[in-house]
Amino acid sequence: MSAKMKMTVPQSTATPSGEVTMTSLELVEFINSQRGPDESELLHKNFMAKVEGHPGIHSAKFLAQYKDSTGRTLKCYALPKREACLMAMSYSYELQTRIFDRMTALETQMQMERRPVGNKLIGELAIMECYTKLQRVSPSSQVAMLAKIANQNGLDATFLPSYVVDAPDDASPGSSLPTASLTELLKANGISIKASAYNVLLRKAGMLEECERRSTAKDAKNGKKSYWCITKLGSKYGKNLTNPASPRETQPHWYVDRFAELHRIASARVLGVEV
Repeated sequence: MSAKMKMTVPQSTATPSGEVTMTSLELVEFINSQRGPDESELLHKNFMAKVEGHPGIHSAKFLAQYKDSTGRTLKCYALPKREACLMAMSYSYELQTRIFDRMTALETQMQMERRPVGNKLIGELAIMECYTKLQRVSPSSQVAMLAKIANQNGLDATFLPSYVVDAPDDASPGSSLPTASLTELLKANGISIKASAYNVLLRKAGMLEECERRSTAKDAKNGKKSYWCITKLGSKYGKNLTNPASPRETQPHWYVDRFAELHRIASARVLGVEV
């Protein structure tokens, strides 16, 4: 087969049911690779005509398309194992055997390729389950994580809800409570203390805990980076989002309508008063 034809050969694939197919271009290329130097080259157009005239193949069922080297969209066929072997048998029994062995090898290869994806998916879901339990991640962030896992594994995530309620257990059901970052809330309420210092007060009040993760960043101390996570007690006043800049970290957001109460508790820590 010419180099020009080889450039246009679509790859082996599988039907939605998982059945392996070979395109007519692949079959022509394979047949030519098995022929001796004195044998004439099989042309794709001649193979196509033979497919369409074969009584044992309903050719319209296997129609496909490919683009040639000039960008034209042309017709070809994607044949499952049975039909590919029938076509090979029309040339020789030896060729039929080789096509059968080739497609059996492709089936094994695709089964091996699918297996790690399944294990990978199970592992990612298990990690996510542990992560959300340990870090108390908000429902909206959990949905975002599921969508990302689905996308990475070629799965349809359209069934996931586009809206979920992020609210503490004692809130009125049906809608999320608006939240904001600590920096935004301190500024909006005219509180001059820095967010880093305020987080320390919230940790002393049991609202935050400091967590660590491994990191290779230059600013990481001893190969670790720290981040804040809202505790179970603090979940009455805020929620943990996944940090967009670093999905392995949580990013606390606080309920706007409950910040006054949260500030009262934090302020009491400054005065040494237990609330």
